[in-house]
Amino acid sequence: MGQKDYGVKVPVLDKDNYFHWKVKMRLHLMSMDEGYVDCIDHGPHIPMKPNTSIAQAPAGTPGSIPKLSSEWTPEDIIAIHKDKKTMNILFNGLDSNMFGNVIDCSTTKEVWDTVQTLCERTEQVRETKI
Repeated sequence: MGQKDYGVKVPVLDKDNYFHWKVKMRLHLMSMDEGYVDCIDHGPHIPMKPNTSIAQAPAGTPGSIPKLSSEWTPEDIIAIHKDKKTMNILFNGLDSNMFGNVIDCSTTKEVWDTVQTLCERTEQVRETKI
């Protein structure tokens, strides 16, 4: 399912109402492509292949290992690119202050988790003061 323009703007984070942004952003991503939410929940796709040396390997060796980039299929490339598309959408939903906190994140999951940690901490501080 490709990215489509439904005329809906990316929800912009309002730190005073993080919970609403979180719900809106998840729904926004889901409406574009279910795989975008997978990037938030599980991290980026890592192309794997069977570990053919498992017969000689010690116990506990994984049954599959990451593929080299030269071994990626077109499907792998599309799945990997979803993480970058999702990250771009998230970045567009952040103000410059919050963006500064996630600029060095390398995956969508890392961006999402960082925003969540920062906003929930702010929410806890606000509730403590009340």
